[in-house]
Parts: sequence; structure tokens; C-alpha cells
Amino acid sequence: MIELRRAAQAYLVVLAIAAMSALTIAVALSSPPSISRLVLAAAFVALVTVAYVRPLHFAHKTKVALGTSVLFAAVLLFDPALAMLVCLVGVSIAHLIQREPTVQTVFNASLITLEVAAAAFLLTIVDWQYDGFVVVTPSHILGLISAMGVIYFSNTVLVAGMVSLQTRLSMWHVWRQSVAFGHAEDASQFILGLLAAVMVDVHVWTLPLFLLPAAVLYRSMAQHLQLLQQTIDALEALADVVDLRDPYTANHSRRVSVYARELATELELSPDEVDLIERAARVHDVGKLIVDQAVLSKPGKLDPEEWQALEQHPVTGADILSRFPLLTLATSYVRHHHEALDGTGYPDRLAGDAIPLGARIIAVADSFDAMASARPYRGALPRDVVLREFETKAGKQWDPAVVTVLLGLIEAGRITFPGNATIPHLYDRHGQLVPLPAAF
Repeated sequence: MIELRRAAQAYLVVLAIAAMSALTIAVALSSPPSISRLVLAAAFVALVTVAYVRPLHFAHKTKVALGTSVLFAAVLLFDPALAMLVCLVGVSIAHLIQREPTVQTVFNASLITLEVAAAAFLLTIVDWQYDGFVVVTPSHILGLISAMGVIYFSNTVLVAGMVSLQTRLSMWHVWRQSVAFGHAEDASQFILGLLAAVMVDVHVWTLPLFLLPAAVLYRSMAQHLQLLQQTIDALEALADVVDLRDPYTANHSRRVSVYARELATELELSPDEVDLIERAARVHDVGKLIVDQAVLSKPGKLDPEEWQALEQHPVTGADILSRFPLLTLATSYVRHHHEALDGTGYPDRLAGDAIPLGARIIAVADSFDAMASARPYRGALPRDVVLREFETKAGKQWDPAVVTVLLGLIEAGRITFPGNATIPHLYDRHGQLVPLPAAF
């Protein structure tokens, strides 16, 4: 069940009223369609349904469906009222099949209806012929380009508005991040929709041929998504290997990633930046793979040579991540998560704002888990000791703004102390507890 904030609820009501008003006006101004157009419309309802039933879930919580191709083709082939009905019915059926929450169904149905209404309005201005169209005049070409643009921007702007109201993040940041992704795929979908409309307008029997390039595009996007996920899984597996080398640090990286995400979200960073910080925190200690196990689990004080070896792990971790384009932007966060605000940290002795904000956030999350968890040489520090340590060294070791947010989240119960548990646990990528191998 999706719980919307009051502002988001009002926004949804406005969108739904606007969509229904646009549809009502379009129906009132349209003529009854012929039987052949109704049959073609029914076929497009099926295509819209199929396209939206299986969206691809990309990084940064983004869903991508092939519906834009079918939607754009419907805008070109049908008069405004019929195009809006085709897309509205198809999207609604898809959401019902997937048993999506009512709020999500209403939002997406209203969004699609408004996109189609805006695009159809622009085509009407240039006297577009929906039955037997021929693109010959400059105004027709301008109308096509404008229809593509209004579909794209109305979608991204309206979605950004909902996300902004629900998360209280800057709408500008949300929109900017949404349009920074998938330009090639978006352009391909519009071109595919145009080609499908031309084919169907000339010979309606060619409609099934539209499915082949659509399937190829979908498969290409799915393979791209699979490659991204496999990269993430491989790096997270390396992070788990580091944690499992010592039962006292089991799940350390997972906890730090959770804390870092809470901190970044509370600091109102953009969704992409929050995700990047969370991902960097998840693998922040991957460089410890080259550190001797005896050094990592030594109960006493490290000698200078051991310290030198340990201080290289952020550098090694950043070098490993730099080989993966998906995490190139996160390398500086991993390299500098042991820097101190006063310049006494390592490996580069950076100070103040020279330390990337993501690294400062991970440093606070990492230090909190280190102090609040049991170690081979001590138990977990008491709550008051941990809080006093942060209060004392804020502005020296840690960013005071990040520390303030951490203390507020602890007070609110959104970040809790892991305690003295020394029995290691491992969770899969879905957050489910899985048993450790017997050999462990």
C-alpha cells in the first residue's frame, strides 16, 4: 500500500481531474469511429497492455517500458479521443494484471492520458490526417517533432512533480536526473512508433511485423539491465567476502550502506546521488581483500608497517572500482572515506570541503558502525560513549552537518545500534536471511 503525503494526494487528484476533463472534451468534439478503426484500436489496446505489463527495472529506481512506441503510434493513427481511450484502457488493464496499487494505477493512467492529449493537440494544430496521413509539409514535420517532445517532457516533468512532493526532494534535481538517462532508448522508441504508424497506415496487415523490432529493442534493453545488475552483484559479493573474513565484521558493509542512504536522504541529495553513495558504501572496504587477515583481526595495536598496509585499502578499493564504468563516480567516495576534516586522515590527507560529500557521509556511517559493533579487541561501545565521541570530534574528524543528521536519525529511531552480537549473518540482495556455509 502506497502512503502518499497530503501534497502528493492533491497533486494526484489534480492530474486525474485534468486527464478526465481532457478526455471528456476530446470525446465531445470527435465523430464516431468506423468499425475498422475500432478493430484497429482494440489491437492497439492489446499492444499497450503487453508493453506496460513487463517494464524493465533499471538502476536508480527507474522503470522503462516499451509503451512509448505504441503510445506514439496511437497518437499518429487515431483521432485524439480514440488515442486517449486506447492508451488509458491499455495501461489500466496492464496495472490490473500486475495488481498494482490503486494510487499507482490512477497516476500512470492519468499521466498517459495527459501525454496523449497534449501530443494530439499539437498534431491538430498542424492539420494532421489520422487516416491516410502523409508527412509532406514542414508543418507536419514540426508537428511530429513537437509531439515527441511534449510526450517526453510532460512525462518527465509530471513524474518529477510527484516524486518531489512525495520525497520532499528538489523537483529540479529529480527532473534533471530523470532526463539524464536513456536518451538512445527514448529516441529509438519514438522512431519505432513512427515506423509502426507508417506501416499500419499503408497496410494494416503489417501490424504484427511491428512486434519483431519491438522485441529486439526490449531484448537489448534487458541485456543492458542484466549486465548492470551482474556488475553490481559481483562487486557486492566481493564486499561480502571481505566482511566474512572476520565474524565480527559480518554484514558491516551492508549496515554502512543502510546508514549512508539514510544520511544522504535526510541531507536531501538527489535520488541518483543517494543511490551512488549507498552503492559506494556497500563496497567501501573492498580494498581490504589485499590486507593480511592477521592485520584485520589483530586484537592489539598495529605497528607502523601494519598501519601502512591498512591505509592502502581505500586506494586499492578505488582502483578496483575504477575498472567498472557503473561505479566510476563512486571511486572518490571509496578512496577518501577515511579522510578527516582536519586533514589528519588517509590516504591523501585531504581536509574540509576538499573531501567529497559522499566520502564524508560514508565516513560517519562507517565510524558509527565500527564503534557501535563488537570487535575482537572490545565489545560494542555504549550508546553514550558513541554519541559523545561524535559530538566531541564533529568538525575535526567528521563533517558536523552529517554528524548532526546522524544524531537526529538515532534520536528518531531511524538508525539503531547493532549491539554486541558476534554471530555473523548474511542477507541476500532482497534482504532475506540466508544460512552461512557449514565450513564457516
